[in-house]
Amino acid sequence: MRDAVRLCSRSLFRRDSRSALLSLALIWSGCTSQPTTNNPDKSQREQADRLAESRILRNLQNAMEGLRPEKLGIASGPEQAIAVLNEWAKGAKAEAEKRGEGWEPHRPHSLLKSLPKEWIEQVSLEQFVERDAMYLRDCLWASKATKFAAGDAEKDLDVVVNLFDYVVRNVALITPRSRRAPTGPFDVMVLGRGTAADRAWAFAELLRQRNVDSVILSPRRPAGEAASDENFLVGVLFEKDILLFDPTLGLPLTADTADPKSALPRLPMSLRQAQQDPKLLAAIAQDSGETFTLTAAMLEAPQVELICHSEQLSLRMKRLQQELTGENSLIVSDSLEDSEDQPGLWSRVAKHPAAAWSEDDVAIWPYPEIVRESAMRMTPKEQKEILKLTQSLAAPIRVQRFLAKPDGRSFDLEFAKPERTMMKRRMEHVMGHWSDVIPGYLAAQLYDVDPPTAKKLQMVTPDGKSNDDVSVVGATETRSLRLILMQPEYAHVRSLHLLAGDDACYWLTLCQFEQNRMQAAVDQCVVYGNQHSSGGWVAANQSLMATALVKLKKLKPAIRALKDIDEDDPASGRHRVLMARWQRLLDAAE
Repeated sequence: MRDAVRLCSRSLFRRDSRSALLSLALIWSGCTSQPTTNNPDKSQREQADRLAESRILRNLQNAMEGLRPEKLGIASGPEQAIAVLNEWAKGAKAEAEKRGEGWEPHRPHSLLKSLPKEWIEQVSLEQFVERDAMYLRDCLWASKATKFAAGDAEKDLDVVVNLFDYVVRNVALITPRSRRAPTGPFDVMVLGRGTAADRAWAFAELLRQRNVDSVILSPRRPAGEAASDENFLVGVLFEKDILLFDPTLGLPLTADTADPKSALPRLPMSLRQAQQDPKLLAAIAQDSGETFTLTAAMLEAPQVELICHSEQLSLRMKRLQQELTGENSLIVSDSLEDSEDQPGLWSRVAKHPAAAWSEDDVAIWPYPEIVRESAMRMTPKEQKEILKLTQSLAAPIRVQRFLAKPDGRSFDLEFAKPERTMMKRRMEHVMGHWSDVIPGYLAAQLYDVDPPTAKKLQMVTPDGKSNDDVSVVGATETRSLRLILMQPEYAHVRSLHLLAGDDACYWLTLCQFEQNRMQAAVDQCVVYGNQHSSGGWVAANQSLMATALVKLKKLKPAIRALKDIDEDDPASGRHRVLMARWQRLLDAAE
């Protein structure tokens, strides 16, 4: 984007120079008319140049359209989008060379030299590759989500806190050991479950689209030792402070633990505060039941890691960034190196005014790169897990034909291909179209009660020679079909529809919450609890209900809602901290 500004300035300078020369020529000639000479070759060249520029722009637009989260993997594939993007790059490079503005060579930052050679290879690639499709899709999601996830916040600090709350609310915490399949930020949002590292990465991507830097902070460890899966914080480089957020607790760490100023934490403490007053982190640890274990001493000289991966640092993304301006504005490149007019990511972090580290201490957080690379080389076991995680999103599977058996009294069922309507609704949900997806979620909750059938439902005779159109319209036919679907051979279809209903019921609650309809969200939480007492979102549902109740200023019911959650839930530390906070507010009000 910054390079685009420089290119535009150079083009403007050339145009201004031509205008000045033309003016001087008119003055010297006494402003007399000069005979014009037709130059058909020049006209043809100009027309050819315009056509080439139009084709290049069209390729870029088509590629980015195919990479939109709502389309990629549903209406378009990554291979096609990447092929078109490479066509754009080829044409853009040729046009730049014709103008004498050859693309600059890549000079990787010295920090990359400490990383595996595969990193440098990915960073140095000029052609776009398949894994770039997932990355650009994630950027397109984050660019849009950072607007609606910020809510109605006007102050920059409120925006940052709202973005964090949005991620935590929409990504139920799981332990690192409970998932092995590699999933990037958008996939995590679609699944609705993720580890603390997944939350941290998604939060960082939203911040990046707001031009806000963030880092991973953890206790210093020996060289080569892997970081703990949960014992880390996200440090947000905010103005002259570094604000602390805990993706495991799912809370900004606040200095008002002993004397809370609000029901939900809104004022994150700074790293400097945490270092200077050990009691602040100790109070949080006590409230969490010692699940929070970081101390002021651990953060005295923390390990600091940049949240980035090879795509963001690459030459190809830097060149693409030049074109993504105006209405198409999108941040896809975040180079480590300084440019002529702006410091790079490394400098912004290493030299931040509140940095509690030296320049040599800045490293790169390996988690995003590991996930990106693993996603391109999934094992059969990981692929099987992905299919399991996305099983409900294939719904509905419609009954297409009744196959009469020779006895004339019973039937087999034949099904159409999975429609993946739930996948489409879920992606629309993640893109912020909350009101649009509610009807689809309501319909999905009835798949088990009212089994979905094809529009042209047929009855086939035992010999297969006769097909008659039939309909399932009455309660008797619906009940009969439901009974047939309970047979063991159709367990997979019924299981999928039950999972879809479970997901839809909870996701409907989230839609109500995101639209700030808190009472409706509470009511839907009650519905979920009554209908899905053994569902997959029981703890997340109770936690969401507690948050909605707090926003309705009902602290006592909110505490009861959190008390109903199993103590072994991964988010138990968060629940204890919030209950202690709310109880202090109640005590102070008496």
